[in-house]
Amino acid sequence: MSEETLRSWMIQKVAEEAGIKEDEIDADSPFESFNLDSLSVVSISYDLENFSGKPVDPTVFGEHKTINKLVSWLEKQES
Repeated sequence: MSEETLRSWMIQKVAEEAGIKEDEIDADSPFESFNLDSLSVVSISYDLENFSGKPVDPTVFGEHKTINKLVSWLEKQES
């Protein structure tokens, strides 16, 4: 799966969970700037695990604090 596919998917999911438009999501902004609660993070990580086929613990959102950083980490998990 390409980084662009993952990035687009993440932008859509974060926008959905945050209740904002996708074009308002900056992939270099910290996740905390989107005011996601812990339930939203768990929901996104569960959906991301199903989408990517890789295990995704919700704590990775704290370790990789932006969409771009998380996508880069996920890509490295696939290699």
